[in-house]
Amino acid sequence: MPRPTGRLLLLAVLLCAWEPLSLASAASSDVAELVTDSAVRTAFLAFRLIVAAVGVAAGLALWNDRLHGLSLAKAALVLAALAAIVRFVWFPGNTPSGLRLPYATVLIGYNAAWFVYLLTIKR
Repeated sequence: MPRPTGRLLLLAVLLCAWEPLSLASAASSDVAELVTDSAVRTAFLAFRLIVAAVGVAAGLALWNDRLHGLSLAKAALVLAALAAIVRFVWFPGNTPSGLRLPYATVLIGYNAAWFVYLLTIKR
């Protein structure tokens, strides 16, 4: 079975590693606040868990050259961009207010660039 090469391999590795590491970082800093904070923060953390799970599934599907790997990767990128929007609008954490928009723009642009790349792939 052929393995992905080049950019597709990089995307598979990033999907399997980046979102879970980002979730772990956010969850470790939010654990103390989950007890005293609203259920909305807990729901958002659960949503980020789903985003990470879809990202890992997409990365593994790309790695193993599965039939719907590209579709799953597109869904993972859209979910990650949506999580970035929600994160910087409602749960900015310790991000300075002047940097929220640039950070959100970079994350959305990152996901959009990968999405456009996936649209160009003919399989």
